[in-house]
Amino acid sequence: MQLPWRAAPKAALSSPLTLLVSIVTTLLLGFVVAAAVLHSSSAGSAALAYQQSRMCPQSVHPSLDGDGLPLSTAVSMAARSDLGAAYTRIGRPDFSGIATYGRFGYRPDALAHLKVVEGGGTGLWVPQTIATAAHVKVGDKLTGSPLVVSAIYSDLAHPVSGWWCSEVQTVVPNPLGGDGESTSVIWVSQSSDLALLPQEFSSGATATLRFPTELPTTLADAEALREKGNALLTSLGLPLTRSDPLAGAITAARTAEGNVSSALLPLVIISVLVGLAGVGTVTVQWAQRRHSELRLLWVRGAGPLALGMRGVLELGLPLVIGGMLGLLAARLLLPAYGPGVVLAPGTLWVALGFVMLVVLLSLSVTVLVAAWRVHRTFQRRARTWRLAVVPWELVVAGLAVLAWVRLSRNGLGTAVKGAELPRIDVAALTFPLLVVLAAALLATRLLRWSLGWSHRVQWWQVPAAQLALRRLAAAAGPVTGVVLVGVLAVGTIAVGSAVAGAQQSSLDSKSGVFVGANSSVQVSQDVALGKVALPSSLQGTTTLVGVSTGALVVDPATFTDVAVLDDPAQVRSLLSNLRRTGEIAPALRIGRAANQETQVAGLPLLKPVAWLPSFPKLGTRGYVVPKDSVPAAEQVGSWHLWSSLPLSSLTSSLQAAGIHYTNVADRARVLDGLPFLTVEWTFGFVTAIGFVLAVVAAVALLLAIEVRRRQNAVSGALSTRMGMRPSVLWSSHLLEVGALALLALLVGALASFLSAGVAVPRLDPAPWLKPAPVLPDLVPLLGSMVSGGLIVVVAAAWLALRGVRTARMGELLR
Repeated sequence: MQLPWRAAPKAALSSPLTLLVSIVTTLLLGFVVAAAVLHSSSAGSAALAYQQSRMCPQSVHPSLDGDGLPLSTAVSMAARSDLGAAYTRIGRPDFSGIATYGRFGYRPDALAHLKVVEGGGTGLWVPQTIATAAHVKVGDKLTGSPLVVSAIYSDLAHPVSGWWCSEVQTVVPNPLGGDGESTSVIWVSQSSDLALLPQEFSSGATATLRFPTELPTTLADAEALREKGNALLTSLGLPLTRSDPLAGAITAARTAEGNVSSALLPLVIISVLVGLAGVGTVTVQWAQRRHSELRLLWVRGAGPLALGMRGVLELGLPLVIGGMLGLLAARLLLPAYGPGVVLAPGTLWVALGFVMLVVLLSLSVTVLVAAWRVHRTFQRRARTWRLAVVPWELVVAGLAVLAWVRLSRNGLGTAVKGAELPRIDVAALTFPLLVVLAAALLATRLLRWSLGWSHRVQWWQVPAAQLALRRLAAAAGPVTGVVLVGVLAVGTIAVGSAVAGAQQSSLDSKSGVFVGANSSVQVSQDVALGKVALPSSLQGTTTLVGVSTGALVVDPATFTDVAVLDDPAQVRSLLSNLRRTGEIAPALRIGRAANQETQVAGLPLLKPVAWLPSFPKLGTRGYVVPKDSVPAAEQVGSWHLWSSLPLSSLTSSLQAAGIHYTNVADRARVLDGLPFLTVEWTFGFVTAIGFVLAVVAAVALLLAIEVRRRQNAVSGALSTRMGMRPSVLWSSHLLEVGALALLALLVGALASFLSAGVAVPRLDPAPWLKPAPVLPDLVPLLGSMVSGGLIVVVAAAWLALRGVRTARMGELLR
């Protein structure tokens, strides 16, 4: 027979609620799939951007370096790059009969990036340290050369600007090193001036060839830049050493993108299956609404497959529209859930392809479910085999146990080295989510049983509670579905936020322990001996720390005000009790250090008298000694200033006071945070899925109440006519909806907090560094979820009462 094809799309308009549910279902399904693709691509770009932020901008393009060259050769080679520099070897230039260590150099536009102290113009630009040591003044002539000093500039020091970062090993001297090991550069104004230097500087020169370029934003751009740059260096044919740090950045970004993609894949597959199950539920509801028409078509000879195609004609367009809206939402909301906003070329087309795939799957599910429903209804009734009988919570709990075994054994994955990204074990990563799923399934099963027994409960002394309970029991199926999705939403949001927050705090804590404070610089022994006083601007924000092999020498009066400590009061108390009375110095024993008298080079005999599990800089092994217990500060290995200030503030204060320093360390940059960011980005997407599930739960609750609008209107109108006060009816609906929200919140929060609490310490990208990740403060998150739940509860109760207030009794009875 000929099916009424043209009438099908128009007939769908008679059930606007079904169309709305169809659009929302595939919207969320398309959002999840598209968001996973966009999130993975943005993770690769974000990883590349992070790696480049830790690189020198002028070293992104492949570069060349060479030393031990004739000076003329170095000059000619440097001229073949966009930004080439030539430096002489370190010698003893003579100005007015006073010679000191120094080297000469030329780099295009270098003079514009120096801070002039005196003079200017063209000629020799002498650093202030050399000018002070050799009593050089503007106008002095270099012995053995016609070159004349035209300016004195302030020496370059750490941290340098981006223009100098590629030359830092040459242009920034080590003031604490030996004579002749390093020195500042005396700059010439043009490369031809290097040929006018004394003969002693004509050999042993260094050349650096840089090629400044715009930083690539995507992995494809980075790979193209690297290939083009290496081809350029090959064409130059220079016998110099090639540097290609961009290769490591690309590899790390690719690994991060792959880790994120592989970690998201199981979650996306589960989400797609749940979404397709939702499409099947919508199709079943459509078949129930179209029962009479389907029966008529069946009697006239239409088969199950043909009637299934009728379902596609009605629901197909909403499913396609929902998928496209999901793709649009994923793109517009990328800044909210993604690690970045830069996408690789063609990513949107890939996302569109996956969205179309899930739309086709949704259409297939619609056909199959509709055909199955017709076959079961009109041809042969199959035996009822309910999936609810299967103990799914036990199955999921078993998977959670297996995931915990993997997590407890391997952590995030197999053993990795410090310079590698963690190879994420997806099975271990899913442990907290499996716990949440098992708790959700158990809670819904217990809820269904409880609602089945609820007819025995007699709470008529509290009419609002009794009516709420009876309404819940009458709609046990939708109620358990809403609770299941609600528990998953709360648990997923909590797990994702907890793990992501733990990664952020762990990176910060590990960096603090590694450096000891926010910033650190090595200073000379004169500071420890009191020969050089620290500037007043650093008082209260810095402390002096001596470092010997396996031991720290600290100042108890200032150490706890600056160092990164979990319990400063406890450390202050322990340090104040360390008072030397004889030849043996009392010390704090840290972690696994031997609990016996120990001799450390440069320190007196140490006797442990107290213990701490860990300590900044030492980690979990070493000793801590007060500075007063060290008789000879000059015998300590090295002395460092630890500061609570940013590195730039610390070094600027030292430069203003004329205090030399070296070996700078910045808490914000000392560790490669990409391993932590990879895990954080993964669980950031988990949080986004949780918000999607929260929207699903809220929409399902509101739609379930809207479907029961006529029932609520009849019962509510009759109840008010029989004397029930409107406030009691309002309380009844609040209790009904509030009980569901409270149950979902309690079960989801409890399961997620417990599972995340035991999993977070194991999800450590750098287990060789202490401390391990800890669960962050989740009270603000819990408060926001409670607030959101209250809004949904009030909206649902208002929706339920709307029909009661507007009902006409005569029409309801009719």
